Amino acid sequence: MIIGFSSGDFHRIFSKKEDASLFENIDCWDYSLVNAIELNCARKEIIDYFLNHEINLSFLDYISVHGPNLSSLSSDKLKKTLLNLEEINKKYKIDNFIFHVNGEVNWQLIKDSITSPISVENMDNHKIGGRTVEQIRKIVNKYGFNVTLDLQHCYTNDKSMELADQFHNEFGDKIVEYHLSGFRSEFPHYPLFKTEQDKIIDSLSKDIPIIIESTFDQKKEIKKELDYILEKIKNN
Repeated sequence: MIIGFSSGDFHRIFSKKEDASLFENIDCWDYSLVNAIELNCARKEIIDYFLNHEINLSFLDYISVHGPNLSSLSSDKLKKTLLNLEEINKKYKIDNFIFHVNGEVNWQLIKDSITSPISVENMDNHKIGGRTVEQIRKIVNKYGFNVTLDLQHCYTNDKSMELADQFHNEFGDKIVEYHLSGFRSEFPHYPLFKTEQDKIIDSLSKDIPIIIESTFDQKKEIKKELDYILEKIKNN
């Protein structure tokens, strides 16, 4: 099993917002079963952090990058951001680049700029686009992208989780990564051991990398979340 955390999971624990990453606090997550990481590159400061620091990721089996919201960037800033993301790609040998389907995005430029596999992520109920199979299908088919399936986003749109089944049936092997977390209105990505929304975990149906995107208030919650998810998967 490939499973790990997003570097953005810890922003409520650590004070430095621009580099609040698990790399500086490796004792929090260095368990024998954790072998993956998603580099959350939501802001320029974080992209610069990964570019300018030498971080040893060689012990991991899987590394993905969650790109920023590109729809809000000017043409020049978009090109610069994509160049920086490609530098991260060269530095860390990224397995999967993930971008939100949100707003107007120059997907062709993204495809031309990033040399590793690209996937688009389904959106939650607060977004207009990217929530349904039909909306995701248009981009996947046109540009040949993969899909990162956020099961919590499915849950916010459809508590029955039939939407997750629709994504599985439509995209099959194009689904290359799962995002997993619970939901509370005040914290959209919240630990599943607190919410006990087991339907989200039960919707895992493929042996592909799992990135836990739950956010934490205390260090001790990290292992609790990992143990809770692994136990539910074991008994599923």
